[in-house]
Amino acid sequence: MLLPRVNRLRSSDEIREVVNKGKRISSKLATLHYLPAETNRFAIVVSKAVGGAVVRNQVKRRLRAVLSGQTTHSPSISGVVRVRPGANRMSYQQVDSQIVEILEQIR
Repeated sequence: MLLPRVNRLRSSDEIREVVNKGKRISSKLATLHYLPAETNRFAIVVSKAVGGAVVRNQVKRRLRAVLSGQTTHSPSISGVVRVRPGANRMSYQQVDSQIVEILEQIR
């Protein structure tokens, strides 16, 4: 399942604003930078420290699938998910539980 275009942060200016001005929550999986917004919008940032291109894309796909299921249940935020090394070894269920925990802290 894809994250709909409406729910994506697209421009680098938007991402920079959220990272610089927003609040931050960390977990084993990732760090979420967020600002209150009218609708849920997310960007996923995966560095080369996580792995090669194939691994980074797998991690992004997993996160997009989890976030697309959470957009209706979470508070309205603009968020940048910065993935930490080691996330590629987590299962879908572990990623899902980590994202749910992070979003629960915002509520």
